Amino acid sequence: MNVCTLVLLIRRFWAPAVILIMVAIHAAVIGYVRSRVNRLSHLQVNSVEIGRLRFQNVGEPNFIYQLQLHAVVDPGHLFRGEQSLTQSRMEIIETSEQMLRQVDVNWLADPLHKEIRERLMDAVLQNLNEPLVQRVLITDWLKIPAGAAPMPMLSDSMGADHQQAFAQSR
Repeated sequence: MNVCTLVLLIRRFWAPAVILIMVAIHAAVIGYVRSRVNRLSHLQVNSVEIGRLRFQNVGEPNFIYQLQLHAVVDPGHLFRGEQSLTQSRMEIIETSEQMLRQVDVNWLADPLHKEIRERLMDAVLQNLNEPLVQRVLITDWLKIPAGAAPMPMLSDSMGADHQQAFAQSR
C-alpha cells in the first residue's frame, strides 16, 4: 500500500471513522453512568427492624411507652445477622419488654436513652448466638397516658366465645 492509496482511504472513510469513535465513546459513558446508578440503587442497609415494643413500667403505671427497635448489623455479616435477628425476634422483644417494665423511671425520662440502649443491646446479644449487632437504634418513642392508649386489636383467629368473654370482662 503506497501513500497515495492511504490518502484516498482516509479521504473516503474519515467521516464514518469519526462517527464510530463518537458512538464508542458515547456507549462507554452511558455504560459507566448506568453501572454507577445501578450500584447506588442497590445499596444494602445494615439496619434491621426488630419490632415495636409496648410496655408499662411498674414505677410509672399511669403511662404506656412505645418504641420501635432496630439493630445495626455488622456489614460483613449482614445476611447472617438479619437471619439471626429474624429467628430470635420474639425472644428479643420479650426479653426487652420484661427489662423495660422494671427499669428505673429516670432512665425513661432521659432524652438520649443511654442506659436503655445499653440494656436493650444486652437483651439483643443475649438472644443471639454470636455478636453480629454493632448497636441498637430507638425510634418512634412515645409516652402515652394509660387511659388514652387504645386497646390492642383482638385476633381474628380468636373464637367468638372468647371475644364475648373478653368484652364482658371490661
